Amino acid sequence: MISGFPSPAQGYESKTIDLNSYMIKHPAATVFMKIESSRYTNMGIYNGDLLVIDRALEIKQNSLVVYESEGHFVLGRVFNIKKEVQITGAITYVIHTVKTT
Repeated sequence: MISGFPSPAQGYESKTIDLNSYMIKHPAATVFMKIESSRYTNMGIYNGDLLVIDRALEIKQNSLVVYESEGHFVLGRVFNIKKEVQITGAITYVIHTVKTT
């Protein structure tokens, strides 16, 4: 005999979220990058965040991208960077780390 109220999660036990299928459109051209700097907070990107970078996407004028500059990877908007730099790919997602104290 079952007593009490049913679980609010009843019926959802087998439903899961597959982050790969949700966040990665081009698996062979997608890379991840962990940010270990506080210099991108003006872009909403913080130390410890994880970036999903798609190298197959078409780069547009306002795309947030990763590019190489003087041997380092740098983040920026296309309209703010020099034409001669090598763009690595477009940032499609920023995964923030939740800090607990």
